[in-house]
Amino acid sequence: MIHPRTLLMLGLLGMFCLASSTFAVDLRKLKKEIEEEKAVLLDVRERVQWKKAHLVESVSCPFSTFSMDVQARKFIAPYMADPNLKVYCFSQDGKVAVVASDMFNKVGAEVIAIKDHYQAFLNAGFTEKKGTDPDYDPNIPLTAP
Repeated sequence: MIHPRTLLMLGLLGMFCLASSTFAVDLRKLKKEIEEEKAVLLDVRERVQWKKAHLVESVSCPFSTFSMDVQARKFIAPYMADPNLKVYCFSQDGKVAVVASDMFNKVGAEVIAIKDHYQAFLNAGFTEKKGTDPDYDPNIPLTAP
């Protein structure tokens, strides 16, 4: 008979391994999947960040626009229509992507959060489009007027 603590430790280890594999995404393979239309990449950064610079291969999906279940369901529905389509999301440093993924998963969509930093996508060959509108990158003074 296996000791209950051993079972608990094995269960926790299994959960940790599962969670780790969820976030361990080969970005070069992801880029190829997107090019082959087998995957979609949601950029959950806010519009200001998107306008400043974004990955051409991604779809803008600002986290603030789906902060409620109804909004999340409405946004993700077109991507759920194809059961073979993999859906990934990313943010500047991965933290918001994890929360966004949880939000989508809560409404029945399997969305994989990528914890890699934005620069890692560029290093993997993703194409960046930079914004040219200075209104989206305002000069913010460091001292009060």
